[in-house]
Amino acid sequence: MSNLTSVTGKNKIGRGWLRRNIPKAVIILIAIAVLTVIAKLPQRKQDTPPAEAPPVNVTVMPVIAQSQLADTFNLPAVIEPNRVVIVSAEVEGRIERILLKEGDSVKSGDLLIQINADLIRPLFEIAQEQVKRDQIEFERMDNLVKDNATPQRDLDDARTKLNISKANLNEVSARLERTSIYSPTAGQLNDIIVEEGEYVQVGAPVAEVVDNDTIKVLVDVPERDISFFSVGQTVEVFVNVKGNDTSMAGKISFISELADLQTRSTRMEISLDNKKRLLRSGQIVLVRLTRQIIEDAIMIPLLAVIPMEDSKTVYVVNSDQAHRRQVEIGVIKGDDVLVKSGLKPGDRLIIAGHRFVAPGQKVNVVSEKK
Repeated sequence: MSNLTSVTGKNKIGRGWLRRNIPKAVIILIAIAVLTVIAKLPQRKQDTPPAEAPPVNVTVMPVIAQSQLADTFNLPAVIEPNRVVIVSAEVEGRIERILLKEGDSVKSGDLLIQINADLIRPLFEIAQEQVKRDQIEFERMDNLVKDNATPQRDLDDARTKLNISKANLNEVSARLERTSIYSPTAGQLNDIIVEEGEYVQVGAPVAEVVDNDTIKVLVDVPERDISFFSVGQTVEVFVNVKGNDTSMAGKISFISELADLQTRSTRMEISLDNKKRLLRSGQIVLVRLTRQIIEDAIMIPLLAVIPMEDSKTVYVVNSDQAHRRQVEIGVIKGDDVLVKSGLKPGDRLIIAGHRFVAPGQKVNVVSEKK
């Protein structure tokens, strides 16, 4: 009975092992069969060349050199009169007459103001008579000395007295002349500071004359540019006169030796004719300055230049392929830039589509800008 039970137990164990392991064995056999089939399949060739990139559509322009290019830039400037003269009284006295009114045009030497001379004129007449008296005395002494009737010392004293009288007459005459106040320069009587009847002291300002036949255009030039300019150069000034933009030619009349330490700019003055009185003090204008004239200048669109890490490049078309060129650029004028090196006249420069090409890539020129 015990033997039968033992055999039955072993049979049960064997059937359980088969049930557990037969599926695994089937899966393994299937995998081996699949791998065998894959191994017998024909291999794909590894040396198939990649598909060629299609040509890139681009726009080109021919590179042309300008015979001369003016390297210019514009700066704002302000107008000031050539001179502003404060006229002062040189003698004291009462203002007797004011002969002109504010705003009148004056010439150099025009009488502006008359100071009362009643206190000075008698002194002038006394000085005149004294000179006449001393002149007579000097001549008398001169004759006496010639006749040996008086010593030379008496003639010397008479000469000294005459010279003193003449000096006094000159001083009083100058004071009398200065009771008439004249304009020291041509221009416009901008301000009359005194009134008739007012008493003024020596040195008191009485009028202001503005010389605006010639005006000064003041402009601050950056320190990197000031070395390009010198006194006497012609400069173009753009002004607005009665709503119309006008260009006028002026000349550099002054360049300061000292730069502004805060702005790092240098003051420059440009003289401009203003006899027609078209310009006024304080007016803002635009000055066009020419640094230099560049010979055989090549200008290209700024957008055609591709910035690299340490250089600038462009693409040109040779036959139907794009070629990269490293360029050195200079001044920028509007949307164009000067190319100092890297291009030559006749090159066909890619100005559109250049950011989608690579060196040696084929391109399709769809348009050519003249």
